[in-house]
Amino acid sequence: MEGGAESLAHLAGACAQISLAATLCNLAIHHRTEIYLFEDADPTPATSADQLRRAGDEMQRAATTYRAVAQQLSRRLASFTTRREGLRRSSPQAHAKPSAPAARRRA
Repeated sequence: MEGGAESLAHLAGACAQISLAATLCNLAIHHRTEIYLFEDADPTPATSADQLRRAGDEMQRAATTYRAVAQQLSRRLASFTTRREGLRRSSPQAHAKPSAPAARRRA
């Protein structure tokens, strides 16, 4: 498929963004949990809130990437289907009736 390597690279980038977002969420949860476990933990939620904000940003970037790749692939599929239907309609073989031996082989 034309542009397949580029699409795959975009999808790999989106997967990396999702992985980063998951890691940031995990860190935010860890920081908030420390408050309940350790007396000397930072009681302010600023650190975890910042990590969750960054995680949301990464997820938004990943969603944008996925959407763009999906639209590209959808357009390519529609174009391929249109070309294929056009070839089928314009092909003289498409309108010809199968010969008797060919019809018997199918049965």
